[in-house]
Formats: sequence, structure tokens, C-alpha cells
Amino acid sequence: MKIAKRLISLGLISTMLFTVGCASKGSESKDSGKTNSASSGKSITLVAGGNPQTTNPLYANDRASMTLMNAIYSPLYVIEGEEKTLYLAEKVDISDDYLTYKVKLRDNLKWHDGKPITTDDIIYTYNAIMDKNQNSIRRADFLVNGEPVEFKKIDDQNFEVKLPSVLMSFEDTLSSLRPIPKHIFEGEKDIAKSEKNNSPIGSGPYKIKEVKSGESILLDKNTDYFLGDPNLDTVAYRIIPDRNSATMALQNGEVQANYIKPDQVETVSKNKNLDVKMFDEGMVDNLVLCEENKDLAKKEVRQAIAYAINKDQIMTSAYGSDKYAKKAYSLFAPNTLYYTDDVEKYDYNKDKAKELLKSAGTENLKLRLGYTNGDKTLESIALVIQNNLKEIGITVDLVPLERSAFLGQLFTEDLSTRTFDMAINGYVMGNEPAGYASIFTNEESNNVQGYSNEEVNKLFKEASVETDSAKRGELYQEIQQKIVEDVSLYPIAYPKSMVAIDKQYTGIDEAKLVPIYMFQDLSKLNKK
Repeated sequence: MKIAKRLISLGLISTMLFTVGCASKGSESKDSGKTNSASSGKSITLVAGGNPQTTNPLYANDRASMTLMNAIYSPLYVIEGEEKTLYLAEKVDISDDYLTYKVKLRDNLKWHDGKPITTDDIIYTYNAIMDKNQNSIRRADFLVNGEPVEFKKIDDQNFEVKLPSVLMSFEDTLSSLRPIPKHIFEGEKDIAKSEKNNSPIGSGPYKIKEVKSGESILLDKNTDYFLGDPNLDTVAYRIIPDRNSATMALQNGEVQANYIKPDQVETVSKNKNLDVKMFDEGMVDNLVLCEENKDLAKKEVRQAIAYAINKDQIMTSAYGSDKYAKKAYSLFAPNTLYYTDDVEKYDYNKDKAKELLKSAGTENLKLRLGYTNGDKTLESIALVIQNNLKEIGITVDLVPLERSAFLGQLFTEDLSTRTFDMAINGYVMGNEPAGYASIFTNEESNNVQGYSNEEVNKLFKEASVETDSAKRGELYQEIQQKIVEDVSLYPIAYPKSMVAIDKQYTGIDEAKLVPIYMFQDLSKLNKK
């Protein structure tokens, strides 16, 4: 599953859920088909943390928008590890040289308005993405070494994509293409601002019925959905920005499913109507060390901080139990292809930390630590780090910020506006390791820490074109070792994600709990 860029941080609720999957040949895959079993009147109400900024997949880049997009617009296919699940695509073939991708669409695909979905829509969507005047956030995904890929129509059901050079992660990029209807948007000079986005015509299992800004969004099932009638007749999203208010709504039955944190598990578990489901979304909780700070620009200082942090204290204080999180050592998540924990562990060592500070010539260091306010997990991590660093002579001022302010500062281009030198963050990158290049290579918008290592840049480029799996794995393992050695970020934990859901709902395994969207395929969720 590939998820739009720049979504790197939602304060430990992730953002940047990126690439997934590996470049595998052929079209061996798992079909996502289902039987028609909908009954009248079945519904569910879920939580949206804020107003979606858009419904259009060319621009969706926040959690609420992407969740809504996933219900309205179907992808070509989805890759999870070695498994490919087909949606709009019936077949995908990759040439032996990895330069040509041939895709066949399913028979009788329809938009929500009944018009046929054809390769003309695919080509139109690609052209809209590549049109600089349309400012799609997806444009860079379809550039290989700065050159655009080529989409070519074969007939109404078949198209091919030619790459100018090998890019092993492209199968994942292609999987995430969610076409928009040519007959709706053709001629629009500014698709992002088009009023047609207010009543989107999609291809997914649900379509928008009603929107009350700041309150709720109501979806009706798409009875022409190509995988059969969705089980639930309606899906509603209540917009509840406050985490505690959302949990209260869950407890009293106003909403039937929502994400929860470890500190909420005990309370929620006492509710006889709710089940708590845990899943690994590949999150890496981390400490950002902003290198515009002249002291943090020194590798020895960053390493000193790493040795000074007592990870066991963080696990106990912030996560409560290893049931909810595992200690992180690599900056790649364990579900990433070619993950290794054969990296420097930075086991707690105050004496070594002090020695490194001394060798760096740093004394009486004062740092500011930013994080999203109102989150007990983040607050606990911040307090442990503050106390740990005090023991080696570093004074840390805590800077809790409202979420949008924190994100604005984390991603700002004007680094002088930051009110912190370090930040507690989290990201989900998916299974495909190529996505991590956006965090650890030069001049990338997600390289918020300002990390620069030419050798790492070179290794990422070599890995992106290496077709031999064993050699590719060696390159990515070397990357992990180098970025951890440099403490480009400090890995804290791999937390589990938890969803509390009303016991009257079934089909959860089939709908599949995933990052951001909550459910990969809402059409399979059912109600007793």
C-alpha cells in the first residue's frame, strides 16, 4: 500500500505512510472478490479527527482525506509484502527487464454514475498528475531519475507503462494510482479547486450522500461496486478532533470503532460491548534531532544523546508493556523488506554519553523538545528524555504544541521559526524500503532533521535499480547501519496500533486493519 508523501507525522499517529511491496514479476495474486451479502439498514459510524481537506486522490494528504478517498476511489491493486490484491486491475505483468508494466482492467467497471471505467480514465488521471499546472502531490512518484514514465493505451481495458530506467519500487507506485473520471474532470483548469470534488464520482464501495462541515460525513453503498454489494448500507464519519471526546463517544455507542492508545486500553476493555484489536502498522516512533542546531549538527552530540536515553524507562513509562510496543533499533520498521536489527543498539550508557559530549567540546547544552500536546504517551516519552539528558548535563525545556502548530514547525522551510531543537515524531513507511529515501536523503521534504550523507544518498540510488534481491537487501541493510550510526534520527519504539470496535461487527479480518484508513476494504465489514 502506497500512501501519499508528506504524511510523515501525526504526532505518533503517523503520517506518511508510504510505499509497500516489492517488485515481483507476473500477476500471481490474491483476488479481493466477495459475495453479495448486504442486508437492509446495516450501518457503522467511525471517527474522523478533522474535516477532510479534499476528496480527490490527486491531492489527498491528510488522514481524514485519505480515509474518505479510500472508501470512494478504488486503487488498481494493493501490495502487502509478497501478496498482491487486485481491485480495478484484473492482471498485472512486469517485463523481465523491469521497464514495462502491462495492466488489464476488470470487465464492466463502472463509475458511481454508471459510466464505464476505461483506460481513457487511467491515461487522463496520469496526465493530470503530470500537468504542473494541476499541482498534484503525486507528480514526483511518476518520475524516474527526473524523467516521466510513459502511459500508453492499448485498448479500453489494457494499457502499458514504460519506464525510462529501472526503478524497483515502481510496482508499488503504480498500485496506488486511483483514477478519477475523465468525463467529470476533463477541461478543469484547476482540479484541486473544482466544485466537482464536492460531489465526487468515484469507483469505490461507497459514495458521498451528505456532508455537514465540521460535524459529519455520510456515505451510501455503491450498489454497482465491481466486487459486489458492500455489506453495510451506510458508513458515517463523525468529526471529533479531541481524543478524549472521541473515546467518550465510543464508550457510549455514538461511534462504533476508533483508534485508542495504551493508556485507554484498560478503560475501554471494561466495556462489554467493545473488542480491542491490535495490529502492526509499521510505525517507528522516533526522536528528531534538528541539525540546524549547531550542537546537534555534531555526530558525537547526537550519539551522546542516544547513549543517554534509557529506552527501558520509556517502554515502561510511555507504553506500559511490550504487549503494546517493542524497542526500536533500526530506523526501518520490522515489516519492511530487508529490515535488520544488526545495527548499533546505543544501549543505555551515561559514562559513554558524557565522554562523547566532552570530545565534541560541548558544555552546558540547552535544548528544546517539541511534541504534540494532550497525548500521554508523548508526554511520558518527553519526561523520560528530559530526565535522562539532565543526568549528562543537558538541560531540556519541554515544548508541547497544538498538533497543527507542531506539524507546521516540523515541516517548515523557514527553520528559524521552529521553537524546538528536538521533536518526538512517528512515521509509517510501509513494506517497500525505497520510501525511506524521502527521510534520509538530501533535499527531501520529509528530511525534517536536515540529515546529509553522500554515501547514504548513493546507496539509496544503487538499491533503487538493483534487480538482484540478495544484493538489494545488502544495500538496504548497509543503509540502516549507516543512518543509525549517524543518529540521523533516534529510534524509540515500534508501537502496535489498536482499534476498539463494537462486538456486533464482523468481517474485520476480511476488511483488514491497516494504517491511516483503519480498514483496507470497507465493503467486507459486516454487522450481525
